[in-house]
Amino acid sequence: MAIEQFITAVLPQHSRSMYDRYIDAEEKEFEKYTIVSSAQDKRTIRETAQAAVDAQFKVHERIGMRNDDLPFEVDPDMFFALNYEKYNLYFRNHATTTHINRTAGIVMKTFFRNGKEKMKQVKEDVSPAATVTHIANMLEPEVFSRGDIVLPTDPSDPQKKPSINEVVQGYVDLLRTSNCGFLKLRDELGANQYAVNFTKLRHVMKRELLDGLVLDKFGLASCRIVRILCDKGKLDESQVQKYSMLPLKDVRHKLSTLLTSGVVEIQEVPRTTDRAPSRSFHLWYVSLDDCFEGLLVDVYKGIFNLHQRKKEELQRRQRLIDKLSREDVIANMELLGEIDKAELAKMEKIIERLEISKTRLDEMTMILRDF
Repeated sequence: MAIEQFITAVLPQHSRSMYDRYIDAEEKEFEKYTIVSSAQDKRTIRETAQAAVDAQFKVHERIGMRNDDLPFEVDPDMFFALNYEKYNLYFRNHATTTHINRTAGIVMKTFFRNGKEKMKQVKEDVSPAATVTHIANMLEPEVFSRGDIVLPTDPSDPQKKPSINEVVQGYVDLLRTSNCGFLKLRDELGANQYAVNFTKLRHVMKRELLDGLVLDKFGLASCRIVRILCDKGKLDESQVQKYSMLPLKDVRHKLSTLLTSGVVEIQEVPRTTDRAPSRSFHLWYVSLDDCFEGLLVDVYKGIFNLHQRKKEELQRRQRLIDKLSREDVIANMELLGEIDKAELAKMEKIIERLEISKTRLDEMTMILRDF
């Protein structure tokens, strides 16, 4: 865990956040300039300050590891603490690869492995870039023999098998052109440079949570209306009725229900200067940021309710819990009667379900808040 940086050595300078160190480094760089007159100078100062902070972190990240002889050994005199940012990076990468098939997920994990040393924050917009050739060299040979991707054949030799680079390029093209936009082309860094598009992936994962909530709570037709408004933007009710292919009466009812729940919002656009409602357009739209914040609040409430339910279930069986705490019962569970055993099995089943529900809500919180 120490080698992979899931735990890091605790140092005195860690009492200050990375942002505070960056501010100090930026102030020192500004002191070197008499007059900062251009945007280029400001950008240079910020880049230099960030490089100084990153270099300092690079020096300290292996403290606590004795590398006199490989492999590294943990220094027994050093105190370590959990590196929560590293865990967030791991959970984000794992959540990303669950949306695709196994081989494409292996290609995505290879991109993560390529930029493992450079990815430090979970809020990054893109991963470090890499070429198709570099990714192909990092993959295991058995990946290319799976045959779960169909590539165009060579007209001159239909029996010819595609090369390794062509197979990886096929997966990269699929990931780049997918609706989720897993990869993006970064030509500004050089030819055929690809990187994981974390900005798009965060948005897609949040949209999936929102669509699932609307589908479970309001039904398929309402979910279709929300998706249309998210894709098309602001529409009046006649346009919503046209795209959703639903009766106008049903559209009005569902829009009213969604408006009451805070999923959709309405904007009045006056056609005349008197701003009369009868002579105004009323456009419906979805504010995704507000929906995500509201969904996060609902998740918090759900976690609290589950915690209260667990507490209540344990209080109902306080007599059984007291009996289970006795030393003779701990030594021999056969002392419990049949009724107590049945009640114990029921309690364990209920607590297990509550904990599973809390875990799922924790995953939703991680996507909505941390990613």
